[in-house]
Amino acid sequence: MAFVDHDLHIHSRVSPCAGPEGDTQLPENILKYAEKNKLHTICLTDHYWDETVSGAEHTWYVELHTQRLRSVLPLPQSDKVRFLFGCEIEMNMNNVLGLAPEHYDNFDFVVIPTNHLHQSGVTCRGNEDVAERAGLWCSRLDHVLEQNLPFHKIGIAHLTDTGIMGGKGYLESLQLISDEEYIRLFRKAANRGVGIELNFNWLNTPDDEMEIHLRPYRIAKEEGCKFYLGSDAHAMFQFEHMKENFQKITDLLQLDDSHKFII
Repeated sequence: MAFVDHDLHIHSRVSPCAGPEGDTQLPENILKYAEKNKLHTICLTDHYWDETVSGAEHTWYVELHTQRLRSVLPLPQSDKVRFLFGCEIEMNMNNVLGLAPEHYDNFDFVVIPTNHLHQSGVTCRGNEDVAERAGLWCSRLDHVLEQNLPFHKIGIAHLTDTGIMGGKGYLESLQLISDEEYIRLFRKAANRGVGIELNFNWLNTPDDEMEIHLRPYRIAKEEGCKFYLGSDAHAMFQFEHMKENFQKITDLLQLDDSHKFII
């Protein structure tokens, strides 16, 4: 399907969480992945905290400054692939976004992970139970949607990625969120024009868990949200079967080009 023609959430070895296996995660290799899989648009979104914004002191984000992020530029290009320069910013536990308003124009696309609740002491206390995490899932997303941001170039990352919040405990949190709350949030997201990322391992998810993942996205679709695909790959091996994974996402949600978020 034409929907599967992009990957807008990719890391290079500039992101420290890529680890040793990320050594080959170079822009030229990422471009080859796109060409091999006939992707028309890809975006590099390494972790970043704007050094002009306070709130990252004494965290690993203090090292993810502009000079480090821009060390990959210029990005390689080809006649077949549009290779964009973006970033993944953080929102700390005080709801401070790590990018100054005047600097959004420095990027083609900005990914915001509102559910990065695996970072104790940075994005949350770390001892929240499933009910409080469900509340944080909603309140943090709501906070971003209330900001005066260029939503036409912003994506909300991996909202149902269980690895971000500790496996099955996170699934329990998602189940505690009512349809009414999902409707309220995704209606606001649709009105803002923000992109909703589709990202987790759909190929190996049991059917009972799959329904938990699908519920918010089905509601988002009904409310008129636009979606984009993102591998969140930190190493080259993670690209294997990614297009197949993207296709399964598209099929399960019955998406076509009318549902696509376009930068």
